[in-house]
Amino acid sequence: MDSKILNARKKEILAQQETMLAKATEAKAPLTDTEEATYSNLTKELDSINVNIARFDAIAKGRCEVGVPQQEVLVPANKGTSKFYALGASRIKTEVTSEYAEAFWNQFSDKNGHGHNLRTGKFDMAALGEGGTAADGSYLVPSQTDPSIPNLAIIEASARKLSRVITTEMDLKLPYQSAKATAAQKSESNNSGTNAFATNVPQFNTTTLTAYMGGDSIYVSWELMQDVKALAQFVTAELNRAVFVYEENAFINGNGSGAPLGYLNGATTFATEALNIGNILDLVAALNKQYYAGASFLFNRAEFHRLYKTQIAASQYQTWVTYDANGQARLLGFPVEFSSVMPTYVASPATNGAVLFGDFSAGWVIGDRGDSNIRVKVLDQPAAVNGQTIVLGYRRTDQRCILQEAVQLLTTSS
Repeated sequence: MDSKILNARKKEILAQQETMLAKATEAKAPLTDTEEATYSNLTKELDSINVNIARFDAIAKGRCEVGVPQQEVLVPANKGTSKFYALGASRIKTEVTSEYAEAFWNQFSDKNGHGHNLRTGKFDMAALGEGGTAADGSYLVPSQTDPSIPNLAIIEASARKLSRVITTEMDLKLPYQSAKATAAQKSESNNSGTNAFATNVPQFNTTTLTAYMGGDSIYVSWELMQDVKALAQFVTAELNRAVFVYEENAFINGNGSGAPLGYLNGATTFATEALNIGNILDLVAALNKQYYAGASFLFNRAEFHRLYKTQIAASQYQTWVTYDANGQARLLGFPVEFSSVMPTYVASPATNGAVLFGDFSAGWVIGDRGDSNIRVKVLDQPAAVNGQTIVLGYRRTDQRCILQEAVQLLTTSS
């Protein structure tokens, strides 16, 4: 380890402490006991790092001092020069022998890459080096692993952004209208008889927003946790990613039975048609205009590109599809969101794609039990006999539909 690695870790610690303080300031609350302990441990680690950095700097300074060359060779301008000098530590020039000068020049002219020895007229160039065999010194070269561990990128996910997200303390019944009142013509009441108004009352139903547990556990040996300081942060981020990916699939594809109800199983089915602008226009027309203000499309990005290619092929640039360098898109003026778990059309074996359009926040509710945080727990006892610690990440959540007509589904068959 050197001062460069220590300074990198110092930067990470300061950033982590700054984040903790900013979060507490924003919440207008003091640090929790756990956060106080974490902050204190980070401060102790920071003090230790500062001490070691100072030690490394002192060592480096000492090495520079003892590494000052005691003698410099003054190379004459050309081989024919008769005078050849060495410059000692006292900066006094000393003339060297003509044999040494000749041998010095000969080492550069040897086409075989060998030096010449003063006794034999050649310098011997054999030397220890890290690029050769183990005997030459390659095994002596120290190596290290970068202490940071980059996490793999998360999938594209939009369900939590599109749906309305609330927190629950228990199962919550959500009422919704299942049928509309219908008006009808009434004939006039007169002497020949009376005619009553139609009676078509609205109907209602409820759906239960419960909470389903989703998570993962990772077993880590005590040796690895102790030796790799960055592992704790990496494992926490990885568990967050795993829960997020699981939930996105449930919010898109869940069937509502012992699981959240996904968009594809709860939205209003519009049609199964080819993916082209004509059918997209029909999909937009199928949605009640009252939902247009909050409406957006939801695609798998590959399926959106398949639609975009038809625009390019027709030379219809910047008309009904717009796409910027950041991957943000609009279709017919409506924003386009993306999810990696939305289906895409495949010709063989035949698999249908899908496009969703509507106001998702009006039609769908996500309920997180307690709060919306992903809980991470460290269990050091259950696997202690094996010298392991279990890191567990989970969240309890559910999703239900309360306005089916708010989102329309186009299944793409080609």
